[in-house]
Amino acid sequence: MTSRIHPDGDQGAKARLSMERGAEARLSMESQEAFFTLYWPRLVRFLLTQASNSSLADDVAGDTFLKAWVNWDMLLGCERPDSWLFKVAIRQLRREEHHARLRGSLAEDPIALMADIQQAAVMDEWVADNLTLTAAVRTLPRRQAEVIACALVSCTTRETAEILGMSEGTVRSHMCLALGKLRVLLNDADVPGVARRDTE
Repeated sequence: MTSRIHPDGDQGAKARLSMERGAEARLSMESQEAFFTLYWPRLVRFLLTQASNSSLADDVAGDTFLKAWVNWDMLLGCERPDSWLFKVAIRQLRREEHHARLRGSLAEDPIALMADIQQAAVMDEWVADNLTLTAAVRTLPRRQAEVIACALVSCTTRETAEILGMSEGTVRSHMCLALGKLRVLLNDADVPGVARRDTE
């Protein structure tokens, strides 16, 4: 038996996930409060698992929701509002990290990086329960970290491609490379949130 990683799982699981997402989206659009309650934790986790600075990730999450309120009427007709959130957030995070890097304000040394991971743990319960994984994902090249971050919030390959502006084949390539590196860093442990199935 050899183990292969399939971010989307089998077809039945994909269909169930699609139905669940559709139901969630409809419920979340009943009010801005419901929208915030459902999607804020996912957006924060999405950003914290890849950001070089946790405070910056929190700022980007807040700014993204402000943009959501401004575009609320548009979001009411959006099939996947969470994909819109992730797309807006990732673009802003890239810009902000670029500017922070130019200013020299991003953590670079190992002690500062670990301190930032601890700060992220305080901000999000999932991160607190997965500190080793979060630290490992942050060591990946940017594109690979982004693909893993999408998988950790249950985005399909197609959704990830749309959010990151790349082809589905490129998503799969980055996923394969990222998972290979993570398995080494995590001593061959599974990556939570990324489906695994065995094939002959």
